[in-house]
Amino acid sequence: MTNKKIKKIQSLRYHKYRKKYGQFVLEGKRLIQCAIESKVNILKILYTDTFADSNKTLFRSTNKQLFENINEKNFQKISNTKSPSGIAAICELPKELNPNMKMNRWIYLDKISDPGNMGSLIRSASWFGLNNIALSTGCVDPYNPKVLRSGMGAHFNIDIHNNIPITQFCKTHTIISSEKRGKDLWEFKFPKKCVIVLGNEAHGHTIENQKYFDENVTIKKLGSGESLNVSVAGAVLFHLLTVNEL
Repeated sequence: MTNKKIKKIQSLRYHKYRKKYGQFVLEGKRLIQCAIESKVNILKILYTDTFADSNKTLFRSTNKQLFENINEKNFQKISNTKSPSGIAAICELPKELNPNMKMNRWIYLDKISDPGNMGSLIRSASWFGLNNIALSTGCVDPYNPKVLRSGMGAHFNIDIHNNIPITQFCKTHTIISSEKRGKDLWEFKFPKKCVIVLGNEAHGHTIENQKYFDENVTIKKLGSGESLNVSVAGAVLFHLLTVNEL
């Protein structure tokens, strides 16, 4: 592999270049298998001899033309992890689509900045069948390597829309925020068409968005502690939203 190609792959660590080239990098056998099963457009799969020696079944079940051998030293250069697994895939970013306002259930992430939380929220939303996520400006890029690892393949089965103003939902959906001072979530009846808004880890909901909230709900504290992590709170909300539909 040429130095030029290595430098291009290294550049995909950064949002600027992922956007420029329309590509992102996946690392790890499990994530790549999820991408293959979900029909993600994979442009190239890079692997080391060490990985190939213990993973021959993957090579037999996947298009051989996608694979390219790379030595350990070069793989270290392109890897985003401390202990590289020996396999990475260069994938095409999905095309940006306009949000479908006819969909009843939406998750809106308001300036979520931590990659681990972003990935966990995407993973939980996918688990509960909530397949439409809108991100405000200022959110961490959902195709950041850390977000992808935390998402565990959930990205490939949902629609993620970037830089969406919350006002886009005002005429079609009830906008519901998670707040410390709100209606008891356990007794709340979710409307048919609604958007669940989760705010920034440190600062909560942005002031400019708060005026558009129709309802506020809270997860009642039964024990001790100051607050829930946003990804944990999100999972609770997603579960109750889904149960509410059954």
